Amino acid sequence: QGLYADEGSYAQMRSYVDSVTANIHTIQTGMVESFPRDTRLRTLDREINRISGEIDNALLNAVDDQFFYITTGYYSLEEPPHPHSEHFTTAQVAKYQILSQLQGNANLATRLLQSAFGISDPALIGPLEREVEAAQDRIRRDLSALRDTDPELVEIIAPLTDSLFRLGIDDQGALDLLASRLDTQLVQRELLAQNRGIAVDLLAEVDAFVDSVNANVENAALQSAQAVFTGKVILAAISGVSVGGALLIAYLFIGRVLLNRLEHLSVRMRDMADGDLETEVEVRGHDEVTEMSEALEVFRQHALEVQRLNLVEKLALELEGKNSELELVLQELEGKNDVLEVQRQDLASANENLRQAQDQIVAREKLAALGELTAGVAHEIRNPLNFVKNFSEASDELIEEMNEIMDEGEGEMDDEQMSYVKEIIQDLTDNLERIRSHGNRADRIVHDMLMMGRGGGEYQMADLNAIVDEHARLAYHSARAADPDFNLDMRHDFDPDMGQVNMIPQDLGRVFVNIVSNAGYATDQKRRGLSANGGGDFMPTVWITTKRGGENAEVRIRDNGDGIPDEVKQKMFQPFFTTKPTGEGTGLGLAMCSDIIRQHGGTIEVASEPGEYTEMVVSIPLASRNIVLDDDLELE
Repeated sequence: QGLYADEGSYAQMRSYVDSVTANIHTIQTGMVESFPRDTRLRTLDREINRISGEIDNALLNAVDDQFFYITTGYYSLEEPPHPHSEHFTTAQVAKYQILSQLQGNANLATRLLQSAFGISDPALIGPLEREVEAAQDRIRRDLSALRDTDPELVEIIAPLTDSLFRLGIDDQGALDLLASRLDTQLVQRELLAQNRGIAVDLLAEVDAFVDSVNANVENAALQSAQAVFTGKVILAAISGVSVGGALLIAYLFIGRVLLNRLEHLSVRMRDMADGDLETEVEVRGHDEVTEMSEALEVFRQHALEVQRLNLVEKLALELEGKNSELELVLQELEGKNDVLEVQRQDLASANENLRQAQDQIVAREKLAALGELTAGVAHEIRNPLNFVKNFSEASDELIEEMNEIMDEGEGEMDDEQMSYVKEIIQDLTDNLERIRSHGNRADRIVHDMLMMGRGGGEYQMADLNAIVDEHARLAYHSARAADPDFNLDMRHDFDPDMGQVNMIPQDLGRVFVNIVSNAGYATDQKRRGLSANGGGDFMPTVWITTKRGGENAEVRIRDNGDGIPDEVKQKMFQPFFTTKPTGEGTGLGLAMCSDIIRQHGGTIEVASEPGEYTEMVVSIPLASRNIVLDDDLELE
């Protein structure tokens, strides 16, 4: 009866094991399905970032060009400016506002899609998708408003925005896949919690079942011992009472039947002791031997149940171990995914904030720098214009002299007059050549100034000595325009074998303008300090040296200022770090120089002795190695 009473517990334990197995299978299926989905999400993330960058670049250039046209009237530098009544109108300002709104809506849509990769609650996907769709509607309205005024820009931006929203909110898009992933993770966590509860119940049920079987086994063993003792007593009594008269009965019954049955029970017990629990115990008759056989059969059945329980307990322990290992793996994967997602989100947010702040500060710095450079360019242009004026006046005088000679000759000139006329004609030819040369120089200065304001450009072969000389003088005249008391002695030692170097002239020009401007500022500050303290004569001086090596071109710019302390040298190339007073510097100059030099594959180093000098050494490879400084670093 005890055996059959435990059948319900055994069925319950089997139900627990089946539930755990089914839950584990569901979790494994979800994990297998998550791998291609996560791969697709990473691909969508990269595509969204790439398209966002293309949209941002196109809109940023369009906004800058529209603002430049409104303020200056230039659509192209190769064409004359439009009249003020055409470029500074309500329609043009409205177009600028629509472009700015379009850029803001595009940035908002991109940030919303990027923020979706950091969401951990599936309930937030729906509101986020509605915000993205609202941004999509605003972008479409802005593009519709621009279709008549700037169809070329619409043809560029419209496909990009359509691709962006297709990757984000369409079926199997980023938001759809993220919602599926979050739902799967929620189901897996619920199944793990359910498995833990089932494991606890299963262990409790197994313990209770083992205790019950042990009690039944002890009871069966006690009954067997009592039956054996009773049989011995009966046999002894029968032997004592009927020793003589029962010899035949003993021979027929005890010898052949009872003892044979007892011997069979003894052999069966020894077999069971050796591990044979499969053969049933033969039970027949209604005497004490029969009771012993029944007790032995009960013992055999309980022993089998104990074996099965041991197997069940072993299986439960193995399942518990596998469940723990699976839970640890899931926790590790979730932890890594969470950490990677948080790090990626923090980096993306910090990068976005830094990029926006840099764009704003660089835009303001560019406008301020253009103002300063314009004054310097005005001084720089005076030199070629003075040459043009002087040679033009000299040419007028030569023409007057030639007219006088022609009048005096009355059609007949001697050899001396003819030689003089030819000399005047040659002088006129030389003057016109000089006028053309200095006119081209003035045009090049204006072109370089405008290109420097915009930045960027393409690699081309250019004379490095000319680039250094021209932009050093441009920095000098800019400082002179800002401060008439500024003075600087610039000394040059250019390598005559320098020749052409593959570079982006506008970008390197900005580097040399910044370095020379900093050198001039440092020497002027030292001059002011010495003058205020009654010091001796001090002449601010900058030495500029170029040298062409085997694989690199080297430019050294040295000044006799106060030098740079060691703690400042460690930070001077960091963005927004400056030692100038508030309002005089943004801390972007040397950081920009470092980025440009690294983009050219070169290096920039500084050597300084506090109170004595500072020397900046720029090294540029003769064979261009263009390095693209973005999120995915590429080396050519």
